This record gives sequence, C-alpha cells and structure tokens, in this order.
Amino acid sequence: MSEVELDELTYPESSWAGFFREHFGPSMLWALISIGGSHIVLAPTLGGFYGLFAVWIFVFIYAVKYGGWELGIRYNYGVGGNPIEAYTDLPGPKNWALWMTILIFTVFYTGITASVAASTTALALVVSPLSFIETYAVLVGLAAALVFVSRYGLLEKILVVFTVALGVLLVVGALAGPPSPEVVAETVFATPELTGALFIGLFAAAAGFAPTGHSTSILIGSWSMAKDEGAGELRERGVDPEDERYHEYIREWIKTGRRDFNIGYAFSLVLAISMIVLAANVLYPDPPTDENLAIALGEILTDSFGPWAFWAMIVGGFAALYSTVITLLDGASRATSDILPMALEDSEMDSELIRRVVVAGMALGSVVPLLVIGELPVTLIIWIAAILAMVEVFFYPANWYVVEKNLPEPFRPSTKWKVYYVVAILLVIVFGIMGALETFDVIGV
Repeated sequence: MSEVELDELTYPESSWAGFFREHFGPSMLWALISIGGSHIVLAPTLGGFYGLFAVWIFVFIYAVKYGGWELGIRYNYGVGGNPIEAYTDLPGPKNWALWMTILIFTVFYTGITASVAASTTALALVVSPLSFIETYAVLVGLAAALVFVSRYGLLEKILVVFTVALGVLLVVGALAGPPSPEVVAETVFATPELTGALFIGLFAAAAGFAPTGHSTSILIGSWSMAKDEGAGELRERGVDPEDERYHEYIREWIKTGRRDFNIGYAFSLVLAISMIVLAANVLYPDPPTDENLAIALGEILTDSFGPWAFWAMIVGGFAALYSTVITLLDGASRATSDILPMALEDSEMDSELIRRVVVAGMALGSVVPLLVIGELPVTLIIWIAAILAMVEVFFYPANWYVVEKNLPEPFRPSTKWKVYYVVAILLVIVFGIMGALETFDVIGV
C-alpha cells in the first residue's frame, strides 16, 4: 500500500453552500424513482381508505426501510465503491446474489415499469385520443427509444422541473387545504383492522413501493460513484483505508453522502405526507379506483387552489410518473450491464450491448402484466408493489454484511445501529410475508 499526504486528498465541502454546489445530486436522482407509484397512486389510495392514519403507515415504513439505504451510503463513501461489487462475498452458492440482483433488475423491474407506465397512461388518457393500450405503447416505446440511444437529457430535465413544481404544489396545497376537524378526529388515530385482507394488501403494497425498493441502493451507489467522490480516491491511489491517518477523510465523506441522501429521503417523505393529507381532505372515504384514477388525482388540489389545479395535478403527476418510467428503464439496464460481466466473470463483455438489450426486453416485456392483470392501473400498482416487498428483502441484510466485512472498524455500525438493523430487518421480513400473502392470494384479495 502506498502513502499519500493528507493535504493531497480531496476533502468534501463542509459548508451548506459548498455542499449544494459540489456534492448534492444522487439523492434527487433517487427521489425521482421514489416520487412515482408510491406517491401518485398508493399514497392517495391509502389516504382515501384510511384518512390521516395513512400518515402513520408511511412514517413507519420510511423509518424501518431507511437503514437499507444508509448502509449502502456507508459502503459507497467509506469503501469508495458500489455495494454490489462486494455481493460476491455473501455466504452461499457462488455469485448467487449477483444473479438474484440481475433477476430483480430485469424481470421484476419490468413489472414495476409496467405498473408505473399504466398509471402514466391513465393520466395521459385525459387528453389522448388513442386507446389505453395504444397510449401505453406510445409512452413506453418513446421512453425506451430515448433511453436506448441515451438522448433523454432535455426531456428528463423538463420532467424534473414539473415534478419539483408538483412537489411544491402538494406541500402548499396540504397547508392551504387541510382535512376538516371531523376527518382529523375520525381518522388520525383510527386503527384499521390490521389482520384484514384489505389492510394487509394495501400495507404490503406501500411497504414494497414506499419510498421505493431497496435494490435502488445499487442505483444510488452507481450515481454516487459517478461523481468521483469519497474513498474511491484512496482506492485509486492504493492507500490502505485501515490506516488511521485517513479515517477523518473517510468520516467526512460518509457524513457528506449521508447528508445528501437524508435530503432526498426527507423530501420524498414530506411529499408522501402531503399527498395523504390532500387525499384525506378531498377523497376520503372514496379512494381512487382503476376507472377514475385520473379524475380523482386531478381533483386532489382543487379545494386548495381552484379548478385550474386539476390540470396542474394531471401534468405534474404525469411528469412524476413518466420520469420514473424513464429512470427505471435507464437504471435497471445500466445496473444489469455492470453486474452481468461480474456474475459471468467476463470483463470483455459489451456492456453497452447488454444495456440496450435489457431496455428493449423491458419495454416489450412490460406488456405481459397488462395481459395478466388487465388495464387496471391501481390494481397493477398494488400487485407489483406487493411482489416487490417480497423479493427485495435480501438487500437489507446483504448491505449490512458487506459493510461489516469491508469498512474499517471505526465506520462499522455502532451497537445502537445494530439493534435498529436487527429490528428493521425482522420487520422487512414481515413486510415480505404480507407481500407474499397478497401476491399469492392466500388471504383471498
């Protein structure tokens, strides 16, 4: 191992101004994925069914799932790499975790893409002269074509603007048009039948999609490393991260990465709560359905701002959902193109060809869930989200394992964090069981 003087290393900007100028970004790319089906469809659905009690559901899920990404951030900035590179060290058959991750990013992300695209189509039908399936094909085909040739930068920026504008409208709208005192008193502490089929199905869906699946810890790892920040500098220089002289450097980068993620995470939660508050005000006790999703969502801001807000919600909701479709296609294909050569131990594979094949396969394969479930955007979201709660359980303990195995001792989780991880992972397993009950129709939903 070589030695590098401390003043030769690039430390992160410590001020907030410097942070936003130099380091902010990966969390907002992550937030674009989270502000999709969970916020635009599931949050108002749970708010429509349970009123303000849905806020507790989302806060609980966010609190439990936070650690899965926090562990990924520790690895990103503490080791200077993506957690997926260490999945080869997980106990069990050779490279099983890599193949499991590839399966999720191809097959299951195809289902997620289908569910979010179906909701996008439902909003687009407000103005589209085409049928549901025709509009769906146009939207998914266009998204796939743009990702295929990597020419969607301008469109993505436009969609981000609309998504952020929608976020501001939702927060302001929730403040301007809160639920009536009667609805607050009736719903805020009104615990539903926790063992009922309806609650288990909806909770499993929220646990799968809110804020998003833990597999995105791999995506945010890619985006974080793309900024060429953190302990990657130590790796490039051949420096031993166990050397105590460099621990303050590692500590500062982990702090910076966590700061970035916390902002995106908090932004996502605030928007989810705002949507629930609006749904409790406007929709409760009549949640959106497959037939009236667009109309119900369009009306969610009208009490706060008037009739013009119908179109603001339609346009903003469409932008949030469609940006998620694009990000899913891009993120899943890039992750697969990075992981497949690792799984096959063939560094000569054409990663760009793999990426394009995955994009095309996801676009074409996304039609399958529509054929199985039908043109039912809300039902499709709930079904796919429940499956996600079931299949993504392993990412949480996997990220913990690679952190414990690879980070220098001072940066491994403290006892308090470990207690939290144990409890959280057990709860995530329960979420998965609930997802299995919903997925396989054991409870008769």
